[in-house]
Amino acid sequence: MPPPPPPPPPHSAYLSHIEGFWIKNYKALRQITIGSCFQNTLATGIGENETSYKLSPLTLFAGDSGTGKSTILDTFAFLSDCIGCGIHTALVKRGGFEAVYNYGGKGPIAIGIVYRPPKSTHTLTYILHIAYDRRQRSPFIETEAIIYRDQWSRSQPRPILLFQNGEKQNRFIQSGTSRDADLESVKRINHQHLGLAALAQVDAMPDISMLKFCLHEFSVANYVSSNAAKPVASDFKGTPCGILMDNIKKLKAKYPFEFEGLLRTICKKFPGCEKINFEVTKLGRTILTFNVHGYHNAVYATQLSEGTLRLLSHLFLLEAAKSIPFMGLEEPTAFMGRSQVLTFVELVQNHVQKPIGKQCFLTSSDSHFIDQMAPTDVWFLHRNRDGTIAASRGFDELEFFDIDSDTAGPYWYSGCLCRKHVHECGGLNAWKPIEMLRAS
Repeated sequence: MPPPPPPPPPHSAYLSHIEGFWIKNYKALRQITIGSCFQNTLATGIGENETSYKLSPLTLFAGDSGTGKSTILDTFAFLSDCIGCGIHTALVKRGGFEAVYNYGGKGPIAIGIVYRPPKSTHTLTYILHIAYDRRQRSPFIETEAIIYRDQWSRSQPRPILLFQNGEKQNRFIQSGTSRDADLESVKRINHQHLGLAALAQVDAMPDISMLKFCLHEFSVANYVSSNAAKPVASDFKGTPCGILMDNIKKLKAKYPFEFEGLLRTICKKFPGCEKINFEVTKLGRTILTFNVHGYHNAVYATQLSEGTLRLLSHLFLLEAAKSIPFMGLEEPTAFMGRSQVLTFVELVQNHVQKPIGKQCFLTSSDSHFIDQMAPTDVWFLHRNRDGTIAASRGFDELEFFDIDSDTAGPYWYSGCLCRKHVHECGGLNAWKPIEMLRAS
């Protein structure tokens, strides 16, 4: 007899979000697992009912340059492109299969996502394998699967649909969730297009439709300081001043009648600002000025510092992204002062705590920004001696030193964990407290 279902989760668990994912052979990530999925369950020995490894709505990936932080965000942007235009176009956008495939990797590119639908006690696991046909000189979808798993520990996974080499192989349908006629109509056009997009059109499967919408609408905000930056797949990219004007234009086009009210709302969140003035001349030129405390004349956007421009850009971006359920921000606090970092953290936390449920992935190497995040919401990325990249959770690093996360203080990262040492034998991530480093 199966065990009785567990009590309903708290209200915060009802919000739809990605609980975990794994990536294999994609760019710098040969094999990495983050969050709640069966790989971490086997590696750590935690029970399936435990929620300690589930990703929170606001997750920060921290680490040095070249540790794969941007690659994680680009993986989700890659899935978004695959849903919209197929894997061939998505790979060409990034230089082709050879440019994306990890050097020294074995097997196909593998991406897995554990997604919890809204107001649900079960999770949905989406698995995608992309291989390369050397005879046809073309990438193709080797495997694509969608699997349901209930919350209690003894529940068995229920595959809804499994594609292998472009053909529908297995189908296990829970009674009352769908009809055979609906699934018989789900056929991939070819090996280049995802079956997820077709299955999301089945009305009897709203969970899969929500997953497809969440991945397809994913966007990356990447603010660069010069045109010499490496090209990446991003929906928002450019200098802070230029991207600020673009965000304002998008906000005005999306909310023409509420635009003035949104300007007043943003002005209240922007420290030291009395009024934001936005004007479009007859020639189509946009002029943005600010009335700042202590200044009689208006201040133009080009006169602001880069950190101030970034903070203001995020204010407009998050206001314009209210309909986006899942997004990523690349190094959002670069060039910001401490007070501006605190303002941004409060801003993005309020954004993900909306009742409808949103999720945001951040990347940063700023120690002050990492201090403002909870240890359970930070994942450290580091490169091992053999070139592979591994991930460890900030809370686990604190447990290594017997530090209670509740009493770690506001400087739990910069005050306790300041430098990473990788052992020669196995790539173990050992962090030394400042006192030990000074003694050595």
